[in-house]
Amino acid sequence: MNNYQGEVRKRRQNLLIVEGHHEKNKLFWLISMCFPEINISMDEIWIYGTNIYQLYDDIVKEYGEEWAKENEDIDLPFVISKKQCSGKHRYKKDFINIVLVFDYERHDSNFSEEKILEMQRCFADAADMGRLYVNYPMIESYQHLCQLPDDDFAERKIPVSLQPGKKYKALVEQETILGSMIEFPHRIDDLLEKHFGVSDVEKRKKCSNDILEISSVISMENMIDNALQGVVADHILPTVKYQLVDWINKQGYVHSNQTYKDFIRDIFKQVIYHNICKANRIQYGQYQIPENRYKEYFERLDLTEILKVQNFVSRDDAMGFIWVLNTCIYFVAEYNFRLVMNE
Repeated sequence: MNNYQGEVRKRRQNLLIVEGHHEKNKLFWLISMCFPEINISMDEIWIYGTNIYQLYDDIVKEYGEEWAKENEDIDLPFVISKKQCSGKHRYKKDFINIVLVFDYERHDSNFSEEKILEMQRCFADAADMGRLYVNYPMIESYQHLCQLPDDDFAERKIPVSLQPGKKYKALVEQETILGSMIEFPHRIDDLLEKHFGVSDVEKRKKCSNDILEISSVISMENMIDNALQGVVADHILPTVKYQLVDWINKQGYVHSNQTYKDFIRDIFKQVIYHNICKANRIQYGQYQIPENRYKEYFERLDLTEILKVQNFVSRDDAMGFIWVLNTCIYFVAEYNFRLVMNE
């Protein structure tokens, strides 16, 4: 699946190389909303869809079989743009960040420990050749928390035999407490579009943003009224309003005088913390991290060493397992670690 979206014109743009768009789009949209300091607009993210092993083969075609051993300066935008019909080549100098996000798919018929390790070693800097984030077993692992805090996350793993990916997705949906929180903005958009016929994307976007800025139970109904004016027909406005009032109350954040954005930012900080602790558990055997050494512990993590451990523990088809871990959310901590610290 190749889908290189848009034409690169400005250095402000970011390249996201993924396999499958929907969940990655959703996650990076949430990250951009929760952490506006990163200053990444979804309009400035260009997405190229591929398989990690297809991408590996494309690199080999351009740079040769020994590309990883010879420390080649790989230009991924150039490699992937050569495959497009437009004939317009792109270069890494056109991008601020190049981010690769792939699932750890041990069951993939093309799976290769050697190839995925070479990719992990070589792609270690988003501002240069690119940064590879492998998620274990899939990107949905960022939601795999059963409570907050979740001390059991330290030992959370899945058997290698849990195949294919949809079984893991179903498991996460069953166990997570985060699903409804993360889906909330998309539920608002679906409500407006699919149930009440609001086809104008910009109207839905502005309305949703206004609703997500509500932080008071007292003013909630008035603010929803104002957000819906001119968006939905007058005769259905009360129905839409009370549906939204019910949803917001169930999420609970307004009762602590938070906006949705502030609320979900705090949630993401906890998700990032849990996954940093988990990576430390995998690499060093220690889950609990002293608060005053949080950054130090993060900076000593090595995604290549973590991948080696995951490869080792998952080799046995019958008895092997995969540690549940999400690494692509480290993008926030690597951009600016202060963003993930508790204020």
